[in-house]
Amino acid sequence: MKRFITTVIAIWAFGIGSFAQMDTVKIGLETYVIVPAGSKINYDSLFAIHPQLELNPQYYINRYGEKDLMYKITDNKGMGFDSLYGTRNMRPVLHGVAYRGGANNYYHETEKRDNQNPLPVDGLHNLCEEGFSNSVYLYRHNFEGYPVGDTCSCIDSSWNALKYQQLDYYDSTHIYKILEMTYLSATNPEVGPVYIHCWNGWHASGYVSAVMLKQFCAYSDWNAVNYWDLGTDGANTSPRYQEQRERIKEFTPYPEFMISDSLQKCLCPPMPEYIDSSQLHIEIEHLVVVPEAIPVGSQIVLYNVTFSPGKTTFTGIGTNPDILYLMQALDIDPNLVVEIGGYTDNSGSYSENVSLSAQRAKYIYDFLISKGYPAERISYKGYGPEKPIYSNKYKSTREGNRRIEIKVINKTVHGGNQLVDESVYQNANVVDEEKLKKTYLTYFFANQGSNDLGSVFIIDSLNFPSSMATLPDSGYGKENLDHLVAYLKHHKHVKISINGYTDASGVEDNNLVLSEERAKAVYDYLIANGIAANRLMYKGWGSQNPIAPNRYKWGRDINRRIEIEFVSD
Repeated sequence: MKRFITTVIAIWAFGIGSFAQMDTVKIGLETYVIVPAGSKINYDSLFAIHPQLELNPQYYINRYGEKDLMYKITDNKGMGFDSLYGTRNMRPVLHGVAYRGGANNYYHETEKRDNQNPLPVDGLHNLCEEGFSNSVYLYRHNFEGYPVGDTCSCIDSSWNALKYQQLDYYDSTHIYKILEMTYLSATNPEVGPVYIHCWNGWHASGYVSAVMLKQFCAYSDWNAVNYWDLGTDGANTSPRYQEQRERIKEFTPYPEFMISDSLQKCLCPPMPEYIDSSQLHIEIEHLVVVPEAIPVGSQIVLYNVTFSPGKTTFTGIGTNPDILYLMQALDIDPNLVVEIGGYTDNSGSYSENVSLSAQRAKYIYDFLISKGYPAERISYKGYGPEKPIYSNKYKSTREGNRRIEIKVINKTVHGGNQLVDESVYQNANVVDEEKLKKTYLTYFFANQGSNDLGSVFIIDSLNFPSSMATLPDSGYGKENLDHLVAYLKHHKHVKISINGYTDASGVEDNNLVLSEERAKAVYDYLIANGIAANRLMYKGWGSQNPIAPNRYKWGRDINRRIEIEFVSD
C-alpha cells in the first residue's frame, strides 16, 4: 500500500520554446523542478508515477507498534519516532491506510514557528519517506504557497511521490474527497497511507477520523463521539465542541465507500482496553441508550435547552429533544429520580441569579408534572453562578454556564461500567443480560428438567491466560469443569461438542488456531478424567458468533469462551 516511483523526474515547461531563462522551483525538502521562467508545472504529471512495491497494513502495524486507536506514534512534542519527526500526536485510524495527528511547529527543535501552520517541510518529507501517498491539511490558514507534495527515496531505497493538499473539514464535499482518498488507499495496493492533520492532532483530525470509523469500521454514533472525546487528550470542555459531536452523529456513511467485513478486521484498530470514563462526554440521550453506564450522582447538561437572557421560559418545550429524552428515561426506569438544576453565569447579583436559575428549573419541573410524572421522582433547585463548567471570562463560554443540568438521584443499577454500543442489542448475535444468564452451564445444572433450556451452554469463568491454551489449576471455572465431568459420568449416554471462541482481537487465522487449542484442552481434560473420547467432539471457531460487543473489555471477556453443546441423550 505504498506508491513508489522508479526514477527521478525532471519536469520541463509545456510548449518548449526558448530556454534562455530558467527558474528552479522547490516542491519538497529535496525535490526541485527546473522550468522556463513564467511557465506552469503540471503537478499531476509529476505525481502520476506507476508504483512498483506494495506494503500491507501489517507492515505499518509492526513498524509503528500500533496497539489501539489512542496509541501515539509521535507524542505531543513530536517525539517518539524519529522517522516521522514533523508530525505531532500521530495515531492510527486504519492500519496502514489512514493516520491522524497535528503539525509539529511550536515544539520543533530547529524550525520553531507559530502553531497555526501546515506541516513543517521535514514532516512532509518524512511522510514521503515512510511511503505515504497523501497528506491533508484541514485548515485554510497559511497554506498559500506551501509545497503541494514531495518526491523522495523511501525507507527501502525505492522512490515515492506524496501529494499534499488543503481540504476543509467543515466542507461536506471535502469530507467526501477525504473518504474517497481513504477508500482508494484501503482497496488499492498501489496507494499508500494518508495522513490527516490539524494543528494539535485533537479536534479537526479527530472529527474526520470519527467519520472514518463510522464509514469503514461501522462505529455507532456514540462510539464515534466517545472516540472523538478520548482523542482530544482532555481538551474537550469548550461549549463550541458540542457542534463537533452533533456533526459526528449526523454523518451517514456513503454506500460507495463500504468495505468488506474481512477488510474491516484487517484495518480497524481496537479502542484502548481500558477507557477513562471521566474523559467521555455524557448527554441525556445516554440515560436512555446506556443507562447502565450512568452512575447515581451523575450530572448531565441539557445542551438543547437554552433560555434567552433574562427569560425563564422557552418555546417548544414539548418537542425539545433533551426534554423528550428525559421523559423517555423516566418512562423506561421507574426507579429513576432526578433533580433539575438551574445555573447562570456570574454576571449580575448573586441573589438574582439564584432566583432566575430556580425559575428556569421550575419551568421544566412544572412541564414534567403536567405530563403526569409524580413529584416524588422530580425536584428542582436554582444554583445561580455556582459550579461553572466553562470560563466566565468570555461571552462565548459564559453562555455555556447558563444551563440546565439533570442530577441522577436514584436509578436502577445495571451491570457494566462503560459506555457501550447502542446498536449492540439489535445484533442477532449479541444477547441481552437476562438471556445471557440462561446460557451458562451453572444455569443448566440448576434448572435441569426445565422446558426452556437450550442445548448450548458456556462454562462459567473458565478463563485462559492471554494467547495461551493452558487450563487453570483452580478457581470457579475449574470447579464448573469438574461439575461437567460429574454430570457426564452420571449421564453416560450424553454426547457433547466443545466449541472454542476468542474475541475479535488479533489476526483471525491465529484466533482460529487458539480457539481450537483451548477447546482441545477441555477435550483432553475430560478424557483424562474418565470420559470416553467417542462421546466428545471439539472445534475452534475463532471470533465468530460474538455474544457481546468486542469494542469493550467486558464484551471481549464474554466472547472468549468455551461452549458445551449437548448433542444427544
